[in-house]
Amino acid sequence: MKTILRGVVLKEYLTLKTFVAKVIGLTCALGSGMPLGKEGPFVHIASLCAALLSKFMSLFGGIYENESRNIEMLAAACAVGVGCCFAAPIGGVLFSIEVTSTFFAVRNYWRGFFAATFSAFIFRVLAVWNREEETITALFKTRFRLDFPFDLQELPAFAVIGIASGFGGALFVYLNRLIVQFMRKQKTINKFLMKKRLLYPALVTLLISTLTFPPGFGQYMAGKLTQKESLVTLLDNRTWAKQGIAEEFDYIGHSQAWQHPQVNVFVTLVIFIVMKVTLA
Repeated sequence: MKTILRGVVLKEYLTLKTFVAKVIGLTCALGSGMPLGKEGPFVHIASLCAALLSKFMSLFGGIYENESRNIEMLAAACAVGVGCCFAAPIGGVLFSIEVTSTFFAVRNYWRGFFAATFSAFIFRVLAVWNREEETITALFKTRFRLDFPFDLQELPAFAVIGIASGFGGALFVYLNRLIVQFMRKQKTINKFLMKKRLLYPALVTLLISTLTFPPGFGQYMAGKLTQKESLVTLLDNRTWAKQGIAEEFDYIGHSQAWQHPQVNVFVTLVIFIVMKVTLA
């Protein structure tokens, strides 16, 4: 999207064929429990919708054939992708500005915000229609007390977690870059990837599903939980240890998946982090 918004034409990137393939592929990928995110694909799908809507509307009015208007539509679509992924319209607009960092028209602010807000609203309404929620609520709810949500002393801890996560993300991107560079230099791997395009993802899927199989090694990393369930249990404010001893605590609901009779919960968490980062 950064490339397209800078005026470079990429063939077949915003076509109906790509849209169908992307929606089916993303549905299967997320349903499989693979350690894959949905933010990037959601931005791509939203951009596809914007491009296809522009083509459709150009049948009724010539203004949508204008290249400048198409760029504005795609900038708003980037905000929509993030907005409906995390139900966070402000984050969506900030992402849209980040993607179009060289030039972002002021008139796109309200367009992006309106589109992202509407997409976030529809995203949460769908949860009500599917009877997953009783009413429109936050995507990841917390149970903090409203009168006294946290101590002032906790703010430095939150800051440290944010800094550590930032460095962790940078390390992940750096390691990913090294892997890609290594694979590009290897002629044998390149030849294999070009000839056996379907075999490579099949082997990766088989490897990951084998390692995370709940009755197998997956039992040491809460393998039976979906990505959302693991996030909910990791981010709630219930303690998993009593006076530093995990065994004395009663696990309830999804948090039971983190408990193993042979391994301490802290070992399970370390294995979970290492495996998720490595497999991703």
